[in-house]
Amino acid sequence: MNFVSLSSRILIVDDEALIAFDFEMTLVDAGYDVLGPATSLDEALAMVSEETPRAAVLDIDLNARPVWPLARKLREAGTHIVFVSANLRHEELAGEFRNEPQLDKPVCESDLLKALKLGLKEQATHCL
Repeated sequence: MNFVSLSSRILIVDDEALIAFDFEMTLVDAGYDVLGPATSLDEALAMVSEETPRAAVLDIDLNARPVWPLARKLREAGTHIVFVSANLRHEELAGEFRNEPQLDKPVCESDLLKALKLGLKEQATHCL
């Protein structure tokens, strides 16, 4: 396994800029440091080639391109992933990503923060 140093930042990826910036404001207000937001798959892949985030909030369909290549790369690096989408009926979510939090849009701030906190807490437990 290739071990990558995780930054303390949270990556936000959503092709709807207003939603991405809303997520950013929510996370910043909660005390998180944000990477992005990225509004396309290519932009997000470029960001994670420079820095591996501690967690990521990912929309699934990015301008008709699925987020799976990015999600696989992040999971391999140990990044906690929270999927946020208006369409949670993807076979990948029922299969390879079944253990990752999945939130249906529109997302309540408290649900997003809870999903992040639980995953980050679990991630910290694995490091002990």
